[in-house]
Amino acid sequence: MQLDMKMVASDIWGTRAHVLMLARTKIVSQSSAVAILQALADIERLNEQGNFSIDPNRGAQLTLEKEIVERAGEKAGLSAHTARSRNDQVMVTELLFLREEACELAIQLEHVIKQLITFAEEHIDWVMPGYTHMQPGKPTTVAQWCLMYCGGFVRIHKALFSLLSRYDQCPLGSVESFGTSWPIDREYTAELLGFEKVWEVPLDAISHRGFFQYELLQILSVGAIELSKFATDTLQYATFEYGFLELGDSVAQRLHPITGSSVMAQKKNPDALELLRASGNQVAGSMLAGFELLSGLPAGYNRDARELKEYVELGLRKFKTGLGVLTEVLGSMRFHRERMEVLVKQNYSLTTDVADFVSQTTGLPYRLVYKIVGQAVNDLMERGLPLEDLRESDLVRYAEELGTSLSVNPEDLKEVLKPQVALSRRKHRGGPSEEATKLSVELFVKEWEACKGAREGVRLRIQEAVHRTASEVARVLGESERVSE
Repeated sequence: MQLDMKMVASDIWGTRAHVLMLARTKIVSQSSAVAILQALADIERLNEQGNFSIDPNRGAQLTLEKEIVERAGEKAGLSAHTARSRNDQVMVTELLFLREEACELAIQLEHVIKQLITFAEEHIDWVMPGYTHMQPGKPTTVAQWCLMYCGGFVRIHKALFSLLSRYDQCPLGSVESFGTSWPIDREYTAELLGFEKVWEVPLDAISHRGFFQYELLQILSVGAIELSKFATDTLQYATFEYGFLELGDSVAQRLHPITGSSVMAQKKNPDALELLRASGNQVAGSMLAGFELLSGLPAGYNRDARELKEYVELGLRKFKTGLGVLTEVLGSMRFHRERMEVLVKQNYSLTTDVADFVSQTTGLPYRLVYKIVGQAVNDLMERGLPLEDLRESDLVRYAEELGTSLSVNPEDLKEVLKPQVALSRRKHRGGPSEEATKLSVELFVKEWEACKGAREGVRLRIQEAVHRTASEVARVLGESERVSE
């Protein structure tokens, strides 16, 4: 019932469109349509004031019908449900509601994407250790790390509107599953409700009730994985041992009743990030429950499908809350630039950049150079010496042991062992060099603008449909007044 209360406004809109269609096709009289539309206006005001409630013995749709009958009279009120079943009524209600929810979610996604772009711009040349297998791999930048998540959330946004596009068809008029003998105009109701087209085959429409919700849960699950990955990274980077960043007091605070330890006064517990990390499992669990529910159903309407709305509500709530946490974290965390540069110099992660440099300057095959440099670095590691102590003579010696010779400029070798210089050499499209990263940022700004444009386009179409319905209601009521005069 709590969920259904959120969808009352959508149910009223769908009912309005249906009644306007019944009047247009002369299935109900003008006077009956006027009485129903006036009743719906009263009910809408009650709902907006918070004074409408669902009778638990009737459910949302029958409560709405009862309220219409009480205000419009039995003869007119009972005709509102002509050529309609609760099946297509509920289905169109949920689609209208979730379309609006998707637009609200998109606004949050756009905000996070913009935050990540801005964070990348502010840290465009900040060196950062990169990891594979949880071991130091190659150095990267904070900007590249931000743009990685930016790319993930852009794909979530695009998937959201791809889903809306695929389900941009109106099921109203499908009735129970098999159509109707009443001369309905399905194109008209689709237009009033802002759908691109009619959902062509009634049995197809009703048999796929819940599929939009399930596919939405798939998208939310992927998004929740992004949130979980971000939380895992940030939790690691904020530890004393990593020391890459520090979380602000709004996320974790010492001596706080929640984020502070009750016995260890020095601790800042990042509880919000730990809960964010859990969101992937929770949303994915709802998606799997939806799959199990839908996979055993036959064609036609089955009441089981209604359960999908609970799973979707959980998924939306968890994902929206997670995006809010992510926004707070991005706004409060501070990276420690010096610490990250020190680690890059200490963890031997510039080894590959050195090997690339030697191969490029000597012309020797990379896999051979890999062995030469690898043995030289292995020797340094065993002796507890930093990579900065690598000398040209070490490379010459190991090259000779492998039956070849090489010569590199010692000064150039020293330069490559500087993290900023090594990163500047990776200037291919999408690379971490400052020049390449600036181009990537520009491209993500365009992606962000495209995301906004897609959402604004859908929002505009919804607003136009709302105005169109209101205009049709005004026309019907105006014609009725002229007739009575």
